[in-house]
Amino acid sequence: MFPDIIKPDECPPGPKPHAGTSVTGLHVTSGERLRSSKPQKSGIRMLSGRPYQQHLLGTFPHLENKQVCRNPQKTSSHKDILPRIAPVIHNTPPVIPPPSADDRPRTSKFRSTVENLPECINNRKSTSPYNGAKSLSLTPREALKIFRDKLSEFEQEEIINFPDIYYLGLDAQKIEAVEGAPQNNGFDDENGAYIKVLHDHLQYRYEVLEVIGKGSFGQVLKCMDHKAKELVALKILHNKRRFKHQALMELKILELLRKKDRNNRFNIIHMKEHFMFRDHLCITFELQGDNLYETIKKNRYKGFSQATVRRFTHSILKCLQVLHHEKIIHCDLKPENIVVTQNGSLNIKVIDFGSSCFDHERVYSYIQSRFYRSPEIILGCSYGIEIDMWSLGCIILELYTGVPLFPGENEKDQLALIMEVLGVPPEEMLQAAPRMKKFFEPTGKPRPYTNSKGKTRKTGSKDLASILKTSDPLFLDFIRGCLAWDPTKRMTPDEALQHDWFTEAQNRCRTRIRTSKKTVEVNSPPQSAAAEQTSYDKQHSAKKTYKQGSGKTNMQSPGRDKLASLDH
Repeated sequence: MFPDIIKPDECPPGPKPHAGTSVTGLHVTSGERLRSSKPQKSGIRMLSGRPYQQHLLGTFPHLENKQVCRNPQKTSSHKDILPRIAPVIHNTPPVIPPPSADDRPRTSKFRSTVENLPECINNRKSTSPYNGAKSLSLTPREALKIFRDKLSEFEQEEIINFPDIYYLGLDAQKIEAVEGAPQNNGFDDENGAYIKVLHDHLQYRYEVLEVIGKGSFGQVLKCMDHKAKELVALKILHNKRRFKHQALMELKILELLRKKDRNNRFNIIHMKEHFMFRDHLCITFELQGDNLYETIKKNRYKGFSQATVRRFTHSILKCLQVLHHEKIIHCDLKPENIVVTQNGSLNIKVIDFGSSCFDHERVYSYIQSRFYRSPEIILGCSYGIEIDMWSLGCIILELYTGVPLFPGENEKDQLALIMEVLGVPPEEMLQAAPRMKKFFEPTGKPRPYTNSKGKTRKTGSKDLASILKTSDPLFLDFIRGCLAWDPTKRMTPDEALQHDWFTEAQNRCRTRIRTSKKTVEVNSPPQSAAAEQTSYDKQHSAKKTYKQGSGKTNMQSPGRDKLASLDH
């Protein structure tokens, strides 16, 4: 029953209850990148000696009869945050008053749910008394008793299976589902995708706010979790038999990675919960910021400095290091699947393990988004964890230049673009390629190909130095180590993290720090013994922080971006 019912003799008079809900939200459909991809309960009364005001904390309206104040002198203390909980509930059922003439008519236009929720939802550091407040819920019987006429016939039967009801989506344009109707009782489209309805519920807990991503396996929705009082990303997979096995594989991998990365050290997106709803597997994740493609776009496709690229690369490699050790292949590494965290830093997380698999349990033979597809996939060869390193090499160049390295129109154009920079594949690789005849003559010579713009790619006509417009030997060597034709000759994540491109930058940074310290010591006036000890403690603390990998400087990256970085 409701935990916030107040004893009648403690309740000061207040305004009449209303039958509205706090169901509102926003609808901003994010644009997708045009590139080819792979096959409460009622409100809580605050008693502070002041006139009564109603506060909506959860999702359900405050539904009570007007209370009679039997003892107006008996009130809660100013220091109390929540009123005392009544031990009993009166048997008198709540009465919903008819709408008055002043009530505004319902409309399909919603304001943001987030705007109408307590400030503490938007600001975790808020000192609002709502912080830490207990989530309010109804039992199915209570929800039916109060809101039966607002629920569809399907929901009236379905709701019994859910012990706790946090959100009902009463103002949403609900689907009139019929038990036994085609396409999953009417909830799915012809492709098995769940038909989302803005501001309707999922699992009687999550409010659908907007679509933030789509893929071949499902869609990602931005939702308000009315139990946890937070925004989440909710991935809802298609209801098709061919996707079931891959969905179970994704769950298995996400659960393993959550155990391996308990301290959030390896830049991997964490699964929060998963459940089945209307024959669809749903997985919730922490909501993140922009992905790297959106970050490049906001930078007007100018690319970033080498220092910033190095920092992003190091973070991605920490994720690939764990995947490599666990024999997991991501299979779809690209800028769209790498997101920047929302804490204002340049930290990133790798997301979307919907195509991932174990090295010994490969599901599909043709994977990866085209721009980042490794040559062994194009040629039909066997593949392993090395394909993720190829994708990383492509991502690094795109971060640096602002444009994709190999933006092929189709797989023939894709391979022609690769050969334009790297030359012809090794003969041993071609002989083992099941799809060699599609791209090469029996002699190993590339078949002539002209793209839609009438351009013919010339093998070996470009080099990485001219594309990157840099002569940095360490940077170029690192890229070549990712983009080797032969998968066995590509760097592993462990080898990449030990590459001189990283170690030399770290040494230069340490040298600058030591030089800066010496300059300060030479120019500083004589200090007392206590002051010298304080200075030493601060320097020692800074050195320790740097060694732990959390040291930050106020220096700005030179060149094409203004993002702060650790090294230059």
